[in-house]
Parts: sequence; structure tokens; C-alpha cells
Amino acid sequence: MPNRSYVLQGLLDRAMEIASTETNEKYRWSPSPQRLAGVALALWCVNIAALILNLHSCKAAGTTILWPANGLLLGVMLCAPRRHWPAYLTAGFAIDSGINLSLSFSFWTSAYLAACNMFEVGLAAVLLYRTISPGRELAERSQMLKLLLYGVILAPAIAAAFAQFKVAGALSLPLLTSFKYWFTADALGIAVMTPLYLSFHQRQRFSGRSRLEVGGLFALLCGATLIVFTQTRFPLLFLLLLFLLLLGVRLRLSGSVLGLLIVSVIGAYFTNAGIGPTMLIRNATDPLRDGALRVFLGVSLLMVCILDVVIAERERLQASLQGSENRFRLLAEASNDVIVLSDLYGERRYVSPAVTAVLGWLPEELLGHDYRQLVHSDDTAKLAALMQSCREGEPVETLPYRCRKKDGTYLWMEASIRLYRDEATGKPIGFVNVVRDISSRKAADEELNLAFCLAANLAMVDGLTGIANRRQFDETMDRELRRAMRDGSMLSLLMIDVDHFKTYNDLYGHVAGDACLRQIAAAAQGVLHRTSDLFARYGGEEFVAVLPNTDSRGAQLVAEQIRAAVEQCLLPHSGNLHGVVTVSIGCATQALTPESVGNPLLQAADDALYEAKSAGRNRIEVADMVPSPA
Repeated sequence: MPNRSYVLQGLLDRAMEIASTETNEKYRWSPSPQRLAGVALALWCVNIAALILNLHSCKAAGTTILWPANGLLLGVMLCAPRRHWPAYLTAGFAIDSGINLSLSFSFWTSAYLAACNMFEVGLAAVLLYRTISPGRELAERSQMLKLLLYGVILAPAIAAAFAQFKVAGALSLPLLTSFKYWFTADALGIAVMTPLYLSFHQRQRFSGRSRLEVGGLFALLCGATLIVFTQTRFPLLFLLLLFLLLLGVRLRLSGSVLGLLIVSVIGAYFTNAGIGPTMLIRNATDPLRDGALRVFLGVSLLMVCILDVVIAERERLQASLQGSENRFRLLAEASNDVIVLSDLYGERRYVSPAVTAVLGWLPEELLGHDYRQLVHSDDTAKLAALMQSCREGEPVETLPYRCRKKDGTYLWMEASIRLYRDEATGKPIGFVNVVRDISSRKAADEELNLAFCLAANLAMVDGLTGIANRRQFDETMDRELRRAMRDGSMLSLLMIDVDHFKTYNDLYGHVAGDACLRQIAAAAQGVLHRTSDLFARYGGEEFVAVLPNTDSRGAQLVAEQIRAAVEQCLLPHSGNLHGVVTVSIGCATQALTPESVGNPLLQAADDALYEAKSAGRNRIEVADMVPSPA
């Protein structure tokens, strides 16, 4: 059976120096020749060291206490891109085959056993890569469990099952015995070397402890190990576990695993020499003593792994809590919003420093008081109702309210209130209120509303004459029709047209024509005094007047006043028979009921206007309207 070996610290440092070049070859399809040669040299040195340490046990019973080469190669592969794996496995196969040949195994037996080792490493790498490779550390419980399950148990067991046939035949051992020796040696080797390589590869060397402390701890462990293994009078083996746990607490996993490697090297040397606490096992064979040492190493490894996981989880929990507190303080102190913590009745327990910049109060001036201290009296009822709704679990919206500043003035604020609960019982214990200054938004909203109203008004005004335009006439006419139908009242409509206006434009020009229309609009607008009446430009030289609650006689009176007002403007018009600008008006009046249908007023007024123009212009014609049919 091929001998297993322990990795020495100097060889590990050399492997780490080679690993530092990995960043430069991240995008290579294969590792650089220097790195590949360095890994091969490290594997060869590890195997040679194993021959020396395990020579006695191998000759006596064909057993090996620990086989670290596979663990070293697995760590290298987990820290490398997958496309580099064939090169590393080839180098490992060549080194392993050469070592086996040097032990007088046949060529085919050497190649077969080396292939079993590479299959073990490759299987473990495939199963562990997704879990360990992204972080390349063993700081989480799931990572440690998967390393123990896949790397320490499953992969060595399958490889041992394939290898035992050649091993048993070559060393004349029973199948079960050869399986046990192979499996335990490889399992311990991976459990020790892979975490150690990963820790050193991440430069997590002893958690930032000083060199004096690191040296003192390892010197203490070496001294204790020598004391335990150089005497055979007292069973002090498990006292070393205390020192390993101390290393785990102070130096974390990298320190405890390296300490376990040191214990393994010293223990294997003295156990093979027939010295140490395992000699206290009476009438025990060498394989039994080696097995006892392996049991101690396995138990110690399990304990330091559990300790490291517990420490890592505690540190993550502390970091999470500290991070949460820091984030809250950062948000509370750096935010422009005021964060208030209060009890269920609104009495403040915490106020963020932003209150000074927003309202001028110091946080301590507001503690112990409720919302009535600052909220405007007109808004306290609304805020109290919001808090009550929040206490009852109802969904709440933000509430704008006025808040008193220290100088006595008021500022528009917006409250966003949420319940917060006791972590142990889940019962609500208070409110988190995020208060925001919305005074600028309020001012912007008012300006926007003003601009909107202005735009709406402009959209309803004729740009030339300054009176209502066609759009406003349509909306007003529709509204007044519906109102007249609802109230059963009368509605009158005047359709007004400037006489011979095209001729006026041809004689005096369009600029004068525009001025003429403006004067006509101003004269007609002056006749209408009721706020409910509307005078609008219908289009071109045509105007309309809407007269709600006006009968036919009143409509004729208003029409005559408009006609006379325009004529009295005395605007010269040589193309008109009367010598001045005049207008013709069609008048229509209808009594509407809730059963009325349609809008015949517009057509009737237009027809009356046509009659007025046909009858000589500068006159009024009244449409003969019939009651609106139901």
C-alpha cells in the first residue's frame, strides 16, 4: 500500500507563494508551468515526508496513520478554475504513480492506486466546488458539513472501495481491513489539509494576532505534545484537545488545524517509535495503537470544526446586530427626515438629530412629551385618529399637518407612522414616525395649481379678443342645457355676425379687422351684466351669447342693446350700407323640461341670423321655436 505523509509548514508556505500567482492566470486555460511545477513539487515533498514518518507502521502492518497529499491537492483544485483541474490531476497522478513504483509495486498496480487517489480528489472537488469555491473558506455550518460529508466520508469511501482489491492483494490483507486503512488515512488527510490550505490561501493567518502570541501558542502546543508523547506512564493524550481548542479560540480554524497537523506529526513519530500514551493499551498490536491515534485525531478535528463554526456564527450574529445598529444610527443621524420613536400614546422616547435642522428644537427638549406639544391645534384630531387606526392594525396613509418650530412659526410636515413590536412577545409597544418637511412641496403644489388654473383659463379664452372662446362656449352651453332641463327653466341663445366683414378686411386690412373685432367684443361684453351670461367668439367674425333663465322678450332686449352698442362705436365701414360697422343677430329661446331631447337652439339661432342678414342686416330676427318634444 502506498505510504501517506504529513505536510510540513515550510512546504505549505511554498505552496501558498505559488498560489499567489493564481490571480494573474485567472483567465488561462491551464495553470502556468511555474505553478504546476510548484504544486507537483509540494505533493512530492509531502509524500517523501510521509515515507519517513510512517515507515515503521507501514512495514509492521501495511497501515498509514494519515494521508495528507489528497487533502492538499483538493485544496489546490477548490481554489483554481475548473479548466485547470485536468492539469493538476495529471500532475498528482504522475507523482503518486512514481511514489508507488519506488515502493516496489508493479506498474499497473501503481497506476491503478494513483488513479483511485485522483478519482477521490476529483469527486470531492466536483461535489464541493459550488459550496466552497466562491468564498474559499469554511466559515459557515453548511460548508463545514458538506466538507465532512463529501470530502471526508463519501469520496474516500468510494475510492477505498475501488482500491481495496489491489491493496489487499499486494499486501496480503483482508478486504475490510484494507478498506478501513485506506478510508481512515485519506479521510483524516483531507479533514486536516484542505481546511488548512483554504485558510492560508485566503491569507487568514491566525486572525490578525501578533507574532509573539502565535509563536507562544504553538510553542506551548509543541511542548505539551512532546510531554504527552515522550512518556508512557499517564494517559494524557486528550489533554492536548484543550490546547487545540485554545488555538481555535485565539487563532481560529487555521491555527487549530495547523496545531492538529503538528500533533499528528509528533504523535505519529513517537507512536511508530513505540513511545507515547498509546503504549498504555495492553496487549495491543501496532495497528490498534495507530487506530487509537487516528481516533484521537478525528475527535479533535471534529471538536475544533464545531468550535470554529460556533465562533463564526456568533461573530456573524454580532456583526449583523452591530451593522443593523450602525445602519439605523446612520439613517437617523444623516437623514433629513426626523425619526421619532414613541410609545403607544405618542410620548416620545427617541428623536433623531435632524429635528434641530428642520424645526430648531434640540432632541432632548422633545423627549417625554407627546404630539400635542408641536402639532397645530387644527391637526391634532387628525393625527390622533391616525394613531388610533394604526393601533387597531388598519392600513394608514401619510398625513400632512402643521408642526410648530421653536421660533413659533409653523411648518408643513408629513407623518408616516408604523407600529413596532417587542421582539420576544410580538406585541406592539410603540410607534416609529418618520416626519418629513413638505413645505417646499406644498408651495410647489400651490404654484402648480395656480399655473394649472391659469393654463385652464387661457385655454378657455380667445387669444384675439380676450373673451371666451369656442371651447368655453361648448362647455357652458352643455352645462346650461342640462341645468335648464333639470330646473325646467328657459334658455336663450344669440348668434351674432359682423356685417360685410370680408369687405372690411379687403378695404382696411387684416390688422384693422382684428382691431375691429376687439372693439365689437368689448362693446358687446359691456352689455352683459349677469355672471351667468356668457359672451364668446364662435369663429371668425361670429359671436354668441348664452343667456340662462331668459325668456324671448329679455333675449330680444339684450340683442338690441348689443346691436346698438356696436353701431354706436362708429367704426367706419365704407363697404356697409350704413357707413359704420354693424352686426346682425339671430335670437332663439326655448323652455326646457327634464324630458327634453337634443339641442335645437344653436340651429334655430343660426337660421334666425341668416334671416336677419337676408332682410338687410343691422337687425334682429327671432326664431319661431316650438316646445321641445319629449
